Amino acid sequence: MLIVCCLTAVGLMAANPVKKTVRSGELDREYLLYTPENNRAQPDGLIVCLHGFNGSMEDFFDEYPVYKVADSLNCLIVAPQALPEQDQRVIDKAALINLFAGDKLLLQSAWGCGLKVKAVMKLGGIVLLEDELNKTVDDVEFIRRIIQLTLEEFALKSDNLFLVGTSMGGYMSYQFALKQPVKLAGIVSIVGSMGLNVKGMGEGRKMSVCDFHSVTDEVVPYTGTTENSGVVISLAQPKQEVLRYWVDVNGAGAPATEEVRYYPSTNGITVEKTTWPHPEYEVVHYKMSGSNHGYFFRKESGDCMDYVEEITKFLASHASPPADGNERTPEQSPAVYPNPAGNTVYFSVANGTVSIYDFTGKEIRSASFSAGQMDVSSLKPGMYILRILSDGRTRTAKLIKR
Repeated sequence: MLIVCCLTAVGLMAANPVKKTVRSGELDREYLLYTPENNRAQPDGLIVCLHGFNGSMEDFFDEYPVYKVADSLNCLIVAPQALPEQDQRVIDKAALINLFAGDKLLLQSAWGCGLKVKAVMKLGGIVLLEDELNKTVDDVEFIRRIIQLTLEEFALKSDNLFLVGTSMGGYMSYQFALKQPVKLAGIVSIVGSMGLNVKGMGEGRKMSVCDFHSVTDEVVPYTGTTENSGVVISLAQPKQEVLRYWVDVNGAGAPATEEVRYYPSTNGITVEKTTWPHPEYEVVHYKMSGSNHGYFFRKESGDCMDYVEEITKFLASHASPPADGNERTPEQSPAVYPNPAGNTVYFSVANGTVSIYDFTGKEIRSASFSAGQMDVSSLKPGMYILRILSDGRTRTAKLIKR
């Protein structure tokens, strides 16, 4: 079963998603529950979507088609709503910063995710604000409570739990992963990061990570720090430090980097994908250049990749088999990635043998692999069928060689 936690939601038909309320921290908190649009009676998992700073639980449905991920993987979506800033002292200080920085720090909704904002006047070094947003709000418990209720309501197993968050939702995904009260299969952070006051970094919890971030992000800077009208604002740990943390904790392998060209690009935005492989706890980073903070990658927009496709591949590759016991199709659960592939492919199992066939059925190559990877540089560009044998189990996958 698949359970995914995302940080923003979407509004479709009146009955789907359904608005729900739960008591958490002596407050009534809201969330949306989306049921996948298919004819299968039992969902294969749960996706919890976490929205961005000043966003709402409808965002993923109104702005980002994440429901397509849920439909393709037969998963529920749970999309919680963050609270406005609760500390009046922080609200007053933010109002002062907004006089200088032009409403850069509105506090209509903010996750309790360890995001400390430090704002300093460049001239004179005057500290305008140095506080953690919603530090008294236990959003880890709020999200845990929603997951528990949904698992019970739909009689789901907790085999596969993913968090998918955008912007501040990405911060919340990382915070939940560090303080996870339930087992997670992985997290996806879209243009988010880890806060300066994030809790639990010393606890060393292993977690598969998929991180999307642009070096030209004007809201959540890749370096963690930005400057506006003479005010230097620190918002996050530098992205390279965030990635290094998870690589070290997971014990992931040496990085492999490729330029992403899954589709012909017509807009000049580039993407570099780096994978630190591990049989269970890989770290994947998409480093974009030329896109702004709110840009959503779609192949129809002339982008070289598609967010929905990449997120689906990551979640499926770390998901257990469906509840009905049937093997997922290659499109649902890629046994090999990246796909299309460069010179190296990675497998969802650590060791085994693989036979590679062209589309006439002719066997091109048969070889053993270890450490979850294999060199395919000798393959000519084209489409292949792979039969992967590991632990007495055979899986079939399609592979496109660039």
